[in-house]
Amino acid sequence: MKIFNLSDQTQTSLPTGKADFILAASVTRTCEIEGITQAGIPGKIPLTPTLDAEFLVTGKVFSLENMAETATGIPTPGLLTRAVHTLTPFSTVNIIDLGLAYQPQQLDVVDLGLTPSSSITDATAFDAKTVFEKGRAYAKSYTPSGEYIILGESTPSGTTTAQAAIKALGLETDGLFASSFKESPVSIKEETIAQALGKIEPNMSIYKKLGHTSDQTLLFAAGFMLESSKRFNVVLAGGTQMAAALLIADALSTKESIWFDPRRITLCTTGWIAKDGASNINALLKQLSFRVKAVYADFSYEDANIPVLKLYDEGEAKEGVGAGAAIAYGYMQGLNQQEITARVEALMTGEA
Repeated sequence: MKIFNLSDQTQTSLPTGKADFILAASVTRTCEIEGITQAGIPGKIPLTPTLDAEFLVTGKVFSLENMAETATGIPTPGLLTRAVHTLTPFSTVNIIDLGLAYQPQQLDVVDLGLTPSSSITDATAFDAKTVFEKGRAYAKSYTPSGEYIILGESTPSGTTTAQAAIKALGLETDGLFASSFKESPVSIKEETIAQALGKIEPNMSIYKKLGHTSDQTLLFAAGFMLESSKRFNVVLAGGTQMAAALLIADALSTKESIWFDPRRITLCTTGWIAKDGASNINALLKQLSFRVKAVYADFSYEDANIPVLKLYDEGEAKEGVGAGAAIAYGYMQGLNQQEITARVEALMTGEA
């Protein structure tokens, strides 16, 4: 299995050498809207990024009995990222608390002083400019341990807030955003997005619009990628959410006249997103005023012995916790699909 360009399916690669892995983790109360996401345990969705952070760093969860999984038992894509990390470790793993509902246990986090953002259906908005500037400041102060950085995310209902934000910017979104569901809850998402957009007024600033429609991970990622690209290569580990972060970065860099180097930015996702017939990440990326390298890691659970993993190949879950870039990183370090799958299953059964 290899790494391919999203645009033309030609074989490509990630930067060489070791990478730092940064997980941007946050909660938007949008995730508590019933039926809008399956990124976690029903009734406990705000726990998901906390559990993902714990498992990624330690291989265990402490804030609940078991790792995050859906109502149908589909486990977190963070399994893939943890599996790769145990086989060929990242230079370092850093967890950025961008407004978690529950503090991760047994690990250190970078606390940026944020609380969970309100649902985008609520009247209140978060301070998008402050979060964007926090992303820029963190990138300015960051010293990589490895040769480049992988930025992943764990933000339940993040595809909904991403779509709302991009729509608020006046860009095309219909049918372009992915979902953790095999069959996206389109009507719930559309109603939620319509309520968010209903708060937008013509004279609102771009930051105010984003504060009413997006989430804190998106604004942090936008600020971080712009500043980090001035000094080192950064891989945005995710699918349509990271494409949205790029579009937000595009809009804000234009507004603020921020120079950055798009040649140092790569978006990397999973083959499940690349081949998802219900979304179109390429169409999102084509709306950028600049071009970045966009790739996916070709991976399948066809070798899995644990049946629930095969649901990924049928369109469930698809991406998260930097899974696509982690797989690609593993390939760059000499791993293959069979080794990664075997380690995922060992982690699930407690044998690793």
